[in-house]
Amino acid sequence: MKKILGISLVWILLSGSILAPIGFLTAFGTNGGLTINQIITTTVSSSQNPSTLGRSVTFTATVTPSSATGNVQFNDTSTSPPTTLGTGAISSGHATFTTSSLSIGSHNIVAKYLGDTNNAVSTSAPLTQTVNQVSTTATISLGSSAISIVFGQSVTFTATVLPSTATGNVQLLVNGATFGSPVALSGGHATFTTSSLPAGTYDITASYSGDANFSPNNSNSLSTTTTITITNINTGQVSTQGAGNDDDDTDNDKKDQKNSDDRGGQQDDQKSQENNNSQDNDGNSQNNGNSHQNQNNKNKGHKDD
Repeated sequence: MKKILGISLVWILLSGSILAPIGFLTAFGTNGGLTINQIITTTVSSSQNPSTLGRSVTFTATVTPSSATGNVQFNDTSTSPPTTLGTGAISSGHATFTTSSLSIGSHNIVAKYLGDTNNAVSTSAPLTQTVNQVSTTATISLGSSAISIVFGQSVTFTATVLPSTATGNVQLLVNGATFGSPVALSGGHATFTTSSLPAGTYDITASYSGDANFSPNNSNSLSTTTTITITNINTGQVSTQGAGNDDDDTDNDKKDQKNSDDRGGQQDDQKSQENNNSQDNDGNSQNNGNSHQNQNNKNKGHKDD
């Protein structure tokens, strides 16, 4: 037995080896009573390590012996001063605490048994809890149900990033090439509107840049393909290219003018034919009249005879 400042520590010798003290022996006078506080061992573990931002993590403190009662306080000693995360009541030697508020980075979690009437305070060794960024999922969808549009008509693409609390920018890619400028997320959404795509089939991809809390992510496996058909509005003919329409329109106008001239000539020929027929009819009518007059004169001559 060794006395230090009126407090004696009791050590056990077993086969010549010195074991850890089993408790505190406090003297109350020469013939006073003794109170022995049993030494407690406390450890702490995590339900998920590393974890991701915003996800729940449960810390479990194991207190030995299991007969100990009272509460365990869970502290984050990586901050200055240390932060008390919460407490948990001991049940069958275990106390738990669950949190989802840990920030990104490393946290030193310490479980502190607060003791009871028969058991001393005990503190665990620190547990390093790592919290990582969340892997977001970027999805892209067409803002219009149309699968065929006229050249020059606008089409809108909407990129949705989950969770909606994410911030940062989304970049649109067309066939793997950057298209337009990055658009800032608003409520988890970023929209792109364009009318400059010519005819063709395109793989539209949204790329999320990430922020302080969420890691970058590409929607490569979620690309959306849309087919755009260009229609010449003036003639109603379908064109497979966006350039050269002005020349086509000029040629069509010339063809329309020629057709109009041909129709005009046909109308003039028809009128001329109608005039000729009318003159022929007039001539025939005159001839019939003269013939009728001659016949009357002949009849009159016979009567005179």
